[in-house]
This record gives sequence, structure tokens and C-alpha cells, in this order.
Amino acid sequence: MKTQFIKSLRTIQLVILTAVISLNSDAQADTFQLSSGSTLNGKLLNPEQEPRVNYIIETAFGKVTLDAKQVVKVVTKPLVLQQYEESVASLPDTVEAHLEMARKCKTVNLLEQHEFHLEQVLRLEPDHAAVRQQLGYVKVGGKWRQEDVLMRQQGYIRHQGRWRTVQEVAVLEANEQVEQEEIQWRTKITRWEDAILRNRPTAPDAIKSIREIKDYRATKTLAERLNEPKLPREMKLMYLDVLTEIGGSVPVQAMLKCITEDPDDVMQQRCLDQLREWQSRTAMHFFVSLLRSNDNKTINSAANALGSLAMKDATLPLIEALTTTHKFQVGGGNNVNAGFSGNQPGLGGLQFGGKPKIVEREIQNRAALSALLSLVPEGINYGLNEDQWMNWYIRVNTPQQVNLRRRGL
Repeated sequence: MKTQFIKSLRTIQLVILTAVISLNSDAQADTFQLSSGSTLNGKLLNPEQEPRVNYIIETAFGKVTLDAKQVVKVVTKPLVLQQYEESVASLPDTVEAHLEMARKCKTVNLLEQHEFHLEQVLRLEPDHAAVRQQLGYVKVGGKWRQEDVLMRQQGYIRHQGRWRTVQEVAVLEANEQVEQEEIQWRTKITRWEDAILRNRPTAPDAIKSIREIKDYRATKTLAERLNEPKLPREMKLMYLDVLTEIGGSVPVQAMLKCITEDPDDVMQQRCLDQLREWQSRTAMHFFVSLLRSNDNKTINSAANALGSLAMKDATLPLIEALTTTHKFQVGGGNNVNAGFSGNQPGLGGLQFGGKPKIVEREIQNRAALSALLSLVPEGINYGLNEDQWMNWYIRVNTPQQVNLRRRGL
């Protein structure tokens, strides 16, 4: 029984070694494509002949001489592959030798050969963990299983080098499709805009094409063009009209950026008017967040915007923004104070400020009051008195007590 097992093992090794040698002999050969349509593998023995008269080829069956007209094309193996084939012929059939050859193959990007030698390692040492992992095996219940088989059984598929669920792949592919369509829209809009700005004969058609855009996937490029500082107002207004027709979160964000960054008052007001028409809560929350800015000018600009939006949910934040505290640095640096100190000879009676100090100041924000008055019922006005405003707000927003006895309950 033992003798039979050893014979079987040797037979397997012989078959594999023969396959390697066979692979080697075929791989060493150049490939000659013949005018008859067939091919011939072998090694060209007269590569330097010029002009080409014939091809003397060493094949597995001996030397063959072909007339130059009989050969249509010669495909020569890369040098690195030839060097590999020369080395593999004398490679010992050991774990160490195959590991080293696999490493070298990977270095020179001979990936099929790399995998072949790793498989030979497993033939000699089936439980070689590092090689198993390289070949995509995982150990489950004490047994090695190929990862791709295991993952597919669990419902995963390979996508962009990672295992993902079918649902994940569907989302990724949908996103990829959206990105491709966004790129296509960018190309079209850029071309149309260029025609308009250069007043080309195709400009009227370009204007018509832009105004007819209804696809949400175009909003990313439209938003970018709306906020392009160098574009003339007429172009921006056209982009704003198209974004308004399409709607959605991207146009809202584009309008908010225009309001806060575009110096053109007309553009700012048009965007504010549209956000007011939409009663955009995204816009309201954005400007409410700016009421907490350290910059007093930003606070007042945000308050003006909230007044334009006319959304009553901004009432409490505006009350809290009537008076805000800000920190300022005073003294120090290059500050110079006029004085008559006689203790500093040569400075002509000037004394330089000491170390800078940080002071806090309360600033009243009249823009917040104006916005607040536009939201509350006519006749309600507590000026800049935040406490009185807060008492009023609590009073009108607190449910009245219900007299249960009167209701007979």
C-alpha cells in the first residue's frame, strides 16, 4: 500500500515536471506566422541576416529553413520571459526554490508564472499559510477554502478590487453612471458657454440649449458656473433661471454661496427672492448658523437675509442675536500712544503700547432687530431689549392652562 502511494506521488511529480519542461520549450520559441495561415514555434538561428532571404529555425523536431516570403510576421518573446524560461528548466522541485522563483516572477510582473510556482509550493507543502493567503484561501473550520468561492456563496461579488454586496455594487454603479453623465453635461455646457461669450454664429442655439436643460445631473456644472466670478451677470442670471426650474439641494447650495460671496447686489437679491419663494429651511438654518459668527458684519448680513426669507422659525435666533459679545485685541503691536513721558530719551515724548490685551464688548445688532420686526405681529416692538423680547416669546409660545373643572372633567 505504501509502495503504491509513493509510486503515485512520483507519477504526479513527473507529470508536473514534464508540464514545466513542455511549457519551457514552447515558451522559449519565437512564433512565426506563415503565409499559409498557420504558425510555427521555434528559435530563429539567423536573426542578423539583412536583407532577409530565409529563416533558419530550431524547432522541437529539428532545424527548418523557410523562404522569407513564407513568413508574414515574427513575434519574439520578451527578454525577461526568455530569462525565466532558461532558469526554470533547471529549477529544483523544492518549496524554497519555488518560493524564490515566485518572488522573482512577481518582481518582473510575470504574474501567471508567479501563481504557478505558488501552486507548486502547495503541492509540496499543502498547509503553507502564507502561500495559501497569497492565492486567496481562507481557513474555515480548520480547512482551507478559496476566498472567492466562500464569498460568492455568501452573496458577495468582486467589484473594483473589493468584495461587496449586490446592493453596494448597484449603488456604486449608479453613482458611476451619474458621474459620467455629469462629465458629459460639463462638456456640453462649457461648449455652449464658450459659443455665447465669443458671440459665435451658434450662440442663439447655445442659449436655447442651456435654457432647455431639465436634467438634475447638470446642476453641478450649472452651480459652478453661477458662482464663477468672471462671468457677466447676464450669463449668471440665465444659469440661475435654469437651476430654479430644476430645483433640489444643489441649486439651494449654489444660491447660498452666491448670496455670501458674490459682490453683485442684484445676484444676491435674486437668489434671496428665490429661496424665500421656496421657503427653504436649508437656507434658514444656514443663516441662523451665521448669527453665531465672531464677525459682527457677518451677523448683520445673516440677519438681513433672514428678514428677506420671512420664515417665522427664525424669530428666537434673531432675539438671541440682538446683542452679541465679541472679543477684540487692543494695545501692543505697533500701537503708539502720544504722551509726555520724560523717561524715554530720544523718542520725542512718544511711548509705545505694552502687551496686547483681549477685551470683550457687547454690540447691538440693529439688522437683527429689523429682521425680527418683519416677522412679528405689527405693534410688537421691544427695541434692543433682549430680555423683554424673550419674555414675549415665551408668553406667546406657552400653551394656556386648561381649567379641567370648567370642562367638568
